[in-house]
Amino acid sequence: MEIDEKPFHSENSFHLAGIIPIAGQPLEYNMDWPDCMMPIAPDYTMIEASVYECAMAGCETIWLICNDDMAPLVRHRIGDYVEDPVWASRKFEKKPRLVRTQIPIFYVPIHPKDRDRRDCIAWSVIHGALSALKVSSKISKWLIPGKYYVSFPYGIFPIEEI
Repeated sequence: MEIDEKPFHSENSFHLAGIIPIAGQPLEYNMDWPDCMMPIAPDYTMIEASVYECAMAGCETIWLICNDDMAPLVRHRIGDYVEDPVWASRKFEKKPRLVRTQIPIFYVPIHPKDRDRRDCIAWSVIHGALSALKVSSKISKWLIPGKYYVSFPYGIFPIEEI
């Protein structure tokens, strides 16, 4: 598979893939839930803020890189898709349910041989970008990401600035 050449992408259009690395060295909060599930507001966690940040940035797919043990809990809280905030906030559509678009969320596990050897946030970002490229290229050449947006769930800032 040749990754360097992408003759079918034009200069004006690209597929933006959002990557959220939550696998890596744990923080030292010593809580019962994963560190990315830390609440920052009532009924709002850090991982939800990161998913919303990717959606506001214009990502067409979101890739969560997490270990197999925490994936079911995160998937139960987040789900398989998020609605695009641009289309969800339109109020003057005749049939607003028909025009809303959904952004799919994919859960990517870290390979077992890398779990205790390459266990950091930077490796999760690289593994997520490579997984997004490989999986998307096997589905269709039009889904190959042209750019990546990385959202770290451990840093919170006003999302409207994006």
